[in-house]
Amino acid sequence: MGNTENKIKKQVGLIGYGRFGSLLAELLSSDFDLVIYDQLDLSSTVRSKGYAWGDLPTVMEQDTLFLAVPISHIKALLETISSRCKPGQLIIDVGSVKTRIRDWMLDILPETVGIMNTHPMFGPDSYKKDRDLRMVVCPTRVEQTDDAFWREIFESWGCRILEMTAEEHDRQAARSQGITHFVGRVMNGMNLQATEVDTHGFRQVHHVVEQTCQDTEELFHDLQFYNPYTAEMLTDFSRSVHKIKTKVFRPEDTPEHIGYQGIPGSFSEEAALSYMKEVGLDGVETMPCLSSRGVMDALATFKIDRGILAMENARGGVVHESIHALARARCSVRSMFHIQVNQCLLTKPGLTVEEITEVRSHPQALKQCSRYLQDNFKHIPHIESKDTAESARKLAADEYSDTTAVIAPARSAEIYHLQVMELGIQDLKEKNKTLFLVVERTGTPF
Repeated sequence: MGNTENKIKKQVGLIGYGRFGSLLAELLSSDFDLVIYDQLDLSSTVRSKGYAWGDLPTVMEQDTLFLAVPISHIKALLETISSRCKPGQLIIDVGSVKTRIRDWMLDILPETVGIMNTHPMFGPDSYKKDRDLRMVVCPTRVEQTDDAFWREIFESWGCRILEMTAEEHDRQAARSQGITHFVGRVMNGMNLQATEVDTHGFRQVHHVVEQTCQDTEELFHDLQFYNPYTAEMLTDFSRSVHKIKTKVFRPEDTPEHIGYQGIPGSFSEEAALSYMKEVGLDGVETMPCLSSRGVMDALATFKIDRGILAMENARGGVVHESIHALARARCSVRSMFHIQVNQCLLTKPGLTVEEITEVRSHPQALKQCSRYLQDNFKHIPHIESKDTAESARKLAADEYSDTTAVIAPARSAEIYHLQVMELGIQDLKEKNKTLFLVVERTGTPF
């Protein structure tokens, strides 16, 4: 234990009596005159353990002060105690991140105060079980005698000293403690339960979940949020997960499901069927996804293996919803192709041109038929909808007025039992081609 007489002479204050603070009090009390303060009135609990309780001014009179409060509270605490610090006092923090806390201490505390940044690599649950206790020490602004004294104390607790910079600590901690707590919370969110077929490996993983989730949400948040290397760690984690997923659902495998914008009867369905015929994918199921975002979501959640997206029409221009969906997703373009788009004016059976009161369709279809609409339906509303075939379905299902006309493929008329009032109403006639992309999941990190 080293020079016990010197230890007895030192007075130590402890601010914070949470889970780790209670362990720290146990470790310190056998060798020091310890006074404890917490913003909560825990005086009866502290005294029942045989420790001294004091108010903040009393604790601030001690020679050495340990801060064992949540990371998110440290800056405000430093601002509170800064004016109460006395020259030669040593303040030691035990937080799980170091760079941010070190900077706060240097900025806020008087220059006459010593600063020692530490991270005990153990907690209340592991202290008596861990055979390799370690204490990270980041000497920030501390007298050599104080530094040597406290290293000796930490070693007397059974700790192996690891000296490193605050930056190096946080970089390593993000990929050790940080990733462990993150994965533990993720798996806990999946509500994994013990089963009859659990392997030894799963039981070990489940133990990690139980151990990490014993800590508070505040500790988990602070551990991640205040570490400057968390974002880098989470990005690498996400990339790795994505790469591993693509090894399970490989892009080169024969697809089982192909998704497309719209619903049955849409041009995207026609494009999907055309693509499948061209590349010889017999027996592959198609899945309507209504929107470009729906296609990308289905691809990301493995409901489909490839997706068909309309990208640009010769008359209507770029399909903006597809551009936006692609910008928010991770995929690769497998191929691209064109199909001729023949727009048709559909109504309920028996309706005449003169009785039509509005025209509805996807914005692209309205653009592709803009001259036709100007020449024939200039004085009635042209209303945008999510999909051409969906417009036809809604008309057939009485979700639109009986006097509504929709612009959609002729196949929609067959599926939804509508009449084709006029075929080929697109402005470009035989040159109204639309570019489609075939997209798939990718294992690349970008």
